[in-house]
Amino acid sequence: MQEQPRHDREWEHWPGRRGPEDGIRHRLRALFAATDDEAAMEALINERGREIEEQTARLQATIEGLERREEQAASLRAAVEEMLRHGSAELDERHAELTALAADLRSREATVRELEQDIAVRKQELGAVELRRAAVERREQAAAEREAALEEAAAALQARELSNAGRGLDRTVSAPQPNAHRLFIATDSYRFVDRDGPPPAALATVEVEGTAFVVTRVGTSPVPGDERPWAYLERARTPAHGVAGI
Repeated sequence: MQEQPRHDREWEHWPGRRGPEDGIRHRLRALFAATDDEAAMEALINERGREIEEQTARLQATIEGLERREEQAASLRAAVEEMLRHGSAELDERHAELTALAADLRSREATVRELEQDIAVRKQELGAVELRRAAVERREQAAAEREAALEEAAAALQARELSNAGRGLDRTVSAPQPNAHRLFIATDSYRFVDRDGPPPAALATVEVEGTAFVVTRVGTSPVPGDERPWAYLERARTPAHGVAGI
């Protein structure tokens, strides 16, 4: 009958029982059974133990270095995350500023377009004003030329009257008369009408023999010795009511 192994404390401390360390030492000794020198074997065991301790120390130092690097990596990771948060916030602010600037730019562009349209309208109005001004200048120039032609015609007609008077004709130059004037009427031909009293004002409407005339200007007589003012008349475009007549 096989005996069961005992596991009580008394059996473990039995004098004839070997401990675990003795088993290890016995196996180490068995590895070096070829050598009989116990001291050399102990020295070799101690040397191997020192090498194991040195390797353990190096491993411990490596582990500590890895832990320090892990702590540094965690610190760097936290710093990078903080920088990313700040960068994201700053980017959001920049984006908001750019959005506001874009809206302001669109508003300014709309204002510029309105101003350009207003300038274009003003240019058109200015062009129309310039055209009207040029037309008025042309009319004034034409009136001045017609007035000069009327004066020349009046002078020529007066000279012809003086020539006829020298030949004994009935038409003579009127002697200077106070408070009198002469009308120079220009139609298809030229003729004179002498009237008493002061001359009509410029732009006044005068009716002569049922026809309305407009006074273009009032000036001195071109005939030497004639002190009466002359009123130059042209046919009115529309009949006038309540005008002075002769």
